[in-house]
Amino acid sequence: MGLRSGAAYLEGLRDGRSLYINGERVDDVTAHPAFQGVLTTLAGLYDAQLDPEFADVLTVWDDATGEAHSTTLLEARSHEDVLARLRCDRLRTELTYGMMGRLPDFMNAYLLDVRSSLEHVGKHEEAARMGAYLARLRQEDLAVTHTLVDPQSDRSTQDAPPEAVRIVERREDGIVIRGARLLSTLAPVADEVFVGPYVPRRPGQEDYALVCTLPLDAPGLKIVCRQAYDRGDGLFDTPLSGRFDEGDAILVFDDVFVPEDRVVVAGDLDAYNNVVRNAVGYGPLQGAARSTAKLKFLAGLATVAARTTGRADSPRYQEELGEVMGLLNVAEGVLDGAAVDLSRRIGERRDPGSVRRGHGCPGEESRVGIAALTFFFPHAIARAVEVLRLVAGSGAIVMTEGELRHEEIGHLVEKYVHGPGVSAERRLQVMRMVWDMTCSPFAARQALYERYYTGDPVVGRVLFFNAPKTREAEALAERLLGATPAE
Repeated sequence: MGLRSGAAYLEGLRDGRSLYINGERVDDVTAHPAFQGVLTTLAGLYDAQLDPEFADVLTVWDDATGEAHSTTLLEARSHEDVLARLRCDRLRTELTYGMMGRLPDFMNAYLLDVRSSLEHVGKHEEAARMGAYLARLRQEDLAVTHTLVDPQSDRSTQDAPPEAVRIVERREDGIVIRGARLLSTLAPVADEVFVGPYVPRRPGQEDYALVCTLPLDAPGLKIVCRQAYDRGDGLFDTPLSGRFDEGDAILVFDDVFVPEDRVVVAGDLDAYNNVVRNAVGYGPLQGAARSTAKLKFLAGLATVAARTTGRADSPRYQEELGEVMGLLNVAEGVLDGAAVDLSRRIGERRDPGSVRRGHGCPGEESRVGIAALTFFFPHAIARAVEVLRLVAGSGAIVMTEGELRHEEIGHLVEKYVHGPGVSAERRLQVMRMVWDMTCSPFAARQALYERYYTGDPVVGRVLFFNAPKTREAEALAERLLGATPAE
């Protein structure tokens, strides 16, 4: 098959999965009001792959199968391949305005990283299993999500809590697993889930060292969703939450059978703890593209809001907007840097002597993409949202489209709620989008999501402190200290 249409994607979700949201069991996710917006968005992305305007960027031809598949599943072997992936990541994330952090794009990149990491550390059997799964995704064009984090039943310890997913039975043809995982973004509207690692497992926790894939309609698997932010208020009033509410869920595995061909790791602590530790960097490139698209959208919306209120003519607000534009320029450079970094690492793993060392070259491996996602983008995006609030001011607190269209008061809204050379309808449309981006439940979730996009930021900082790059920087300071005579 290779590529699916939007209609085929929707049909694939009518699988009888056990899905719960807002206190009810959902029999058909494609018919439930809470998911109409995101389903339309995702179906549109599937259709975009078949659109001649986008197909040369969003798809690549596979000589091995004689079919095209999504560029998000391209395993790069050259810098040209990396640039093809970058163009695809940029286009797909701009089509969704950077609002969806767990598009299938992310997982396809993540799974390529899993395969590369396992191969790099010598876990060739496990890497081959991931390779086989990636081949299946290229053939079937599935939407995959993940579930990684143990339940928050006791955060005083890094040990796996008894509620975490674990192996409870081993059979000749597979394993049976039980427990819960969070926070599975996109699970309500994905085809399959990757059950993977988050924190390392220690000796004695072998039953918790589990990596596998499953269809989301697997018997015994329950998808328990958070409250929906898309309440059917219409795209005029909720233009973002009405399109991009990915959904988040806890997945409960109530004695779920995992066939042997879907098991990647089952008890091997070394393999489990190295699933993502040595990833080549597809995921960070996609994440940087998504974050850059979001920053660009925020910069644009803030400028539109400033022009709508007349504040764009004030140096006071031009300064604030200029800062965001500066951050966007840095983001574009970081994104290009992440692509170069990925290309270098791919080349170095194929040919260890291909990377220049010595004077004028970095001594230790860089991690541009993941560093940007951990340190730069959370601050840049938060700052852009703050500037958006500033230029809109209290103007973001506005009535809805209902008042604008109301036969008794609509003419009053037209008269009193306009902007400088801007109609009331246009001003309301802009400010409703500002509200949805800054103050709505969707906006609050976006802020939390950006902060924890790469996990606990404290853990991330500690990891970077303990990386070889720290010793390289320290050695530079020690060199000058060694050249300075002691008193």
